[in-house]
Amino acid sequence: MKKMNWMAILIYVLTMTFMVGLTHAADTIKLGASYGMSGRIGWIGGDCVEGAKLIIDEVNAKGGIKGKKIELVEYDTKNEPDTARTVIEKLIKKDEVVGILGPVTTTEVQTVTPVVEKNKIPFVVVSGGIEINEKILPEYKKEGKKSYMWALSVGTERQNEVKVLWLKKKGYKNLGNIEPLDQMGDLSQLTYKAWCKKYGLNVVAEERFDNKGTDFVTQMSKIKAANADSIGSMCSGAPAVTLVKNRDQVGMKNVPFMLSDANLSKRFIELLGENTANVYTVAAKIEFVSYLKDSDPQKKVITDFQKKFKEKYNKEPKSWFFAAVGYDSALMFIKAIEAVGIDGEKMRDWLEKQTKFEGAQAFYSWSNLDHRGIGVDQCSVMGIQGDKWVPVD
Repeated sequence: MKKMNWMAILIYVLTMTFMVGLTHAADTIKLGASYGMSGRIGWIGGDCVEGAKLIIDEVNAKGGIKGKKIELVEYDTKNEPDTARTVIEKLIKKDEVVGILGPVTTTEVQTVTPVVEKNKIPFVVVSGGIEINEKILPEYKKEGKKSYMWALSVGTERQNEVKVLWLKKKGYKNLGNIEPLDQMGDLSQLTYKAWCKKYGLNVVAEERFDNKGTDFVTQMSKIKAANADSIGSMCSGAPAVTLVKNRDQVGMKNVPFMLSDANLSKRFIELLGENTANVYTVAAKIEFVSYLKDSDPQKKVITDFQKKFKEKYNKEPKSWFFAAVGYDSALMFIKAIEAVGIDGEKMRDWLEKQTKFEGAQAFYSWSNLDHRGIGVDQCSVMGIQGDKWVPVD
């Protein structure tokens, strides 16, 4: 008899636990965070997650979405492609998320894309090198397919357009292009050629280099010999520092050098030392909000976001850009779910129709051929003034 009572109690407890789990699942909408949060650039994922949690906590405090709370399920991809794939599969199969934030790097994104798109889950990546607008969307359109990927960085194509337009405005005519021997370099070289052709500049030299190299004077000398009056590259980090110093060594200090937005940090300026003259990149408005006119509607959106972030975390992120990417990624899913529910394809279709979507980084305008959504009007060329990056005319 006692054995039967204990058995009944056990069955009751297990049943109630299962029912509570079902109730919790029914009252929760899960989003997945698949950012690299450890290692050398783990801080990027950390900024993104904090940005995402800011808007998620804000919405949950107001009752969630139609009474359902949002849960952010986090995993560290370590910025490794194989780990990213494992994480993505877990988020989809085990956690049953309806949208995914991340990954960060281009190689991770390339690895996980087939898995995510097969399951029709919208995902928002950080990568500036993934060819979402340049290659993926045009090919998908021809094949009658839909892409579920968005990329919330300015991106290689748009950066290079902004740079070329600025060079044209300043009267430069002959560009020397030097790129790393990788996929990002290939894309940058192609887009520089395309924009120069469109806007009337000449590409007078094309050089490549190995990122592991420590001296690129030979390539710079060839660019000088071609009479280039400007230099463009998507290089970043230590190789970019070397390139700038080599430019000065061969006597081209007065020639503007256009670099990747990945160099937008005080640390990069420190590494350049005395070689900061005529070094430029491109940034979205989040990077120069204090320079925006009060009449710019985005200024209030950005300043409100920054105020809320500092109030919640009692600090600033290492990069406002990455914190804003995390915030905007979560906001996209929240607004889509509010509009059409949690069906992945309906969310995807709704997002693609949005123009002037008010994010912290930018006011995005998406279409079936643009899943970045950051136009030329949302960006500025940035130069170095003292120890800061500032917008230039």
